[in-house]
Amino acid sequence: MAITIQQAPSSPFDMAYGANPITLTGIDTGADKYALRIYILGNPNPIADIRQSPNRQARAIFDIQNILQSYVSPTKNNIDALGVTGNGLQIANGELIEYQIATAEETGGTIPEAGEPGTWVINPTIYTTIAGAKSYWQVPFTASKYQAALQSNINGCTILNPSAKPLQASALSDNVWTIKDTETGDDFANDWGSPTGIDVHNVYTDDQCTKSFFQPTNRGGANPPVFNAQGIEAFIIAEYDANGNMSSERQINNIINNGGGPNNTPGQGLVSTGNFKTVTIGTGPANLPGFDLNPFTTHYYVMPMVYSPVTSECGGGGLLYTPAWKAQRYNLIQEPCNDYDHIQFAWLNSLGYRDQFTFTKKNEKKINTERNNFLKEVADYNSSSYAVNKQSRGFTTYSQNIKEVWEATSGYMNDKEADLLESMFKSPSVMVRHSTGEYANQWIPINLISSSYTQKSYRKDRLFQYTVNYKLASNIKSQRG
Repeated sequence: MAITIQQAPSSPFDMAYGANPITLTGIDTGADKYALRIYILGNPNPIADIRQSPNRQARAIFDIQNILQSYVSPTKNNIDALGVTGNGLQIANGELIEYQIATAEETGGTIPEAGEPGTWVINPTIYTTIAGAKSYWQVPFTASKYQAALQSNINGCTILNPSAKPLQASALSDNVWTIKDTETGDDFANDWGSPTGIDVHNVYTDDQCTKSFFQPTNRGGANPPVFNAQGIEAFIIAEYDANGNMSSERQINNIINNGGGPNNTPGQGLVSTGNFKTVTIGTGPANLPGFDLNPFTTHYYVMPMVYSPVTSECGGGGLLYTPAWKAQRYNLIQEPCNDYDHIQFAWLNSLGYRDQFTFTKKNEKKINTERNNFLKEVADYNSSSYAVNKQSRGFTTYSQNIKEVWEATSGYMNDKEADLLESMFKSPSVMVRHSTGEYANQWIPINLISSSYTQKSYRKDRLFQYTVNYKLASNIKSQRG
């Protein structure tokens, strides 16, 4: 009787922080324990080997979340400044791993030799885990929300699968501010359309932002699209003016030379595997890939597009001109003349990637110093005679612990922006970028001092703001006295 995997982490991906159960069944009579191994894809050595006796149902239930959490992390480089210098796209770098499961039976403390019943068998399924978190009841994680579902029509054109729920995929973001594509106040619905809605962000002209997407498409169904439609083919960035007219349209190809991939050239149709499973693009006004916004632009859209055949029926542009992931709208907010210097925050969101928000009101810097002093004799007893001068120090500082602490206040916000900020208060990895001073235009790691978050809303608080207290993640170095 062979061991079978009755329950496994979600496909096409699951979150590392939360339950990742594996249930095995089918152990042979006389065997003592189920054995389970986890292999990072491409590594012949297992990262974990765990054994468990059958339960009352003759099964074994493993939860491998602690194992997976040791192999994923926040992005390993300065992704918040993506596009400021260098490429405007980036694939995963530490946020995800691919792995496989092997099962066997243990009898008398040993596993049967290769070729014998009950020996190690590697399941061919490749699982993906991302460094995000999920609720205790999300078993498994609903990953389909973030995967674009595609098919083809009678002309062979790529279309969104009309039976998919939702019709478009979502970005790997905690932002919940969404409007209908008919509520934009411009020509977007006629020019492009985003039938599931548009994610909205308020930004300032010097903001640096990013947005991440899970690339592999769901090509199942009776009419799969052409082979080229494997992931994000390109990003379209469309600018609009105050009259609601589109003033420019720019295409950023998702290719290796631009920092993305896996395609080397547009339309190549390579399958997104490994680190290519996610791609991040710089989306802020100050870090859009390779260009500056027009001076009359009031808002713009960032749209992930998939491949569609280049024919007259399909439009001839090589792209499905309805984004397969929800369009991202960025409203350019004009700075009041009495605003304080801006402080922008970026943090690891619940999906393992990044979100950003800008605080525009009062910012205060404080220096907290803890001194280790000792009383030093003012006279030198190794001298030729006893002598004291007025500059001789008594209490002397042996060491200091200096913390740089800041208090930042937001502007007024709406309920959806407040919901996004809740994600920051929960995050274990927060960065800050000041617009002036010694840290100007640099992303610096910080620790939030605020230990509690009180939810606010327009209904109960009317106009409301948030205050964040934080300190630099590294203390200031100090000399001895």
